[in-house]
Amino acid sequence: MSAVMTEAPTLELEDSWEKINEWFLEHDLTDGLPIVPPTRPRVNAMTEYVERALGWKAADVIGTLAPKQGQATIEKIAANAVMAGCRPEYMPVLIACVKGIADPKFNLDAVQTSTHNTSPLPIVNGPMSRAIDLNWGYNNTGSRWRATSTIGRALQLLMINVGGTPGSINIHTQGHIARFEHVIAENEDENPWEPLHVERGYATDASTVTVIPACTAAMIDDNGGSQTAKDLLKTLTRSIAYVGNRNINGKGQPLLILAPQHARLIALGGYSKADLKRFIWEHARVPVRDIPRGNLVNYSVHNMKLYADIDDDCGMPIAERAEDIVIVVMGGVGTHSLSVQTRLASENVTVAIAKKDGTLWAP
Repeated sequence: MSAVMTEAPTLELEDSWEKINEWFLEHDLTDGLPIVPPTRPRVNAMTEYVERALGWKAADVIGTLAPKQGQATIEKIAANAVMAGCRPEYMPVLIACVKGIADPKFNLDAVQTSTHNTSPLPIVNGPMSRAIDLNWGYNNTGSRWRATSTIGRALQLLMINVGGTPGSINIHTQGHIARFEHVIAENEDENPWEPLHVERGYATDASTVTVIPACTAAMIDDNGGSQTAKDLLKTLTRSIAYVGNRNINGKGQPLLILAPQHARLIALGGYSKADLKRFIWEHARVPVRDIPRGNLVNYSVHNMKLYADIDDDCGMPIAERAEDIVIVVMGGVGTHSLSVQTRLASENVTVAIAKKDGTLWAP
């Protein structure tokens, strides 16, 4: 989507890093951390890079962000990218992130204004992740990965400054502990199956961003105990399904982030990614007898019709369809994988990293 708007207004503030940061903090324009002041030369460096590389002009609108329905222009995206500490070459990924969360299917309004502890999780696939040194391996949220830290932060700042109004967003009951660096790249080198973007119809050499309305990840610790794929699958399915997992309520697209070691063991057992999704859907279930009766009023009509009041041993599945389960491979050495609940009534969205004319962007 594109439209043309006038240039954003420019603030005149005292030329002091401390004073600028005080002003932004007092006006609810930051995430609480210090920012890089978005001066005109810094923002122009970002927008000029985008125009050269992608063909977008500073005033072009990429999407409308809820709940304020603020228009995310290239210039506004650039200003928030500067504030977060991004480099210009990160902009193609950040623009794709904005397109994704602006898609009505993602339902950003619900993500921003619900008490649910949810945040957009961008998953980057293709050569772009290596080109900008996104972390796909060990310790995703730590150490030296500037792209990982700043792209995730810039997206949060955009949700605050373009999409949000004070008091109407970030009202999650506890909040999302991973919001600051909530972006990952898939470990495609150690993925025994097709990566996420290929599964979704893109060429191997295309670069994409998939945004997922993700809750805080729960670690699944196999503790090195599984010697076969079936042993590991038992651990995974019994760790994913529990009464407090919102995805058993009905619509949702839960995410399983497998450590490379776990993915390799499952693949060596003869399971394709589709097989794995089917196995999880069939076996990661909560018996109806374990669900407090009062909770069932929140379950989807679909699940109530097919599973409730039939047999106390009948299990509620983790998703309405096996195909709704998302599986990616990410991380380093170890026997720890992650189970991620997703927000109901929100869908994950995959966006190609592309130029304004629609042609794919190659770093």
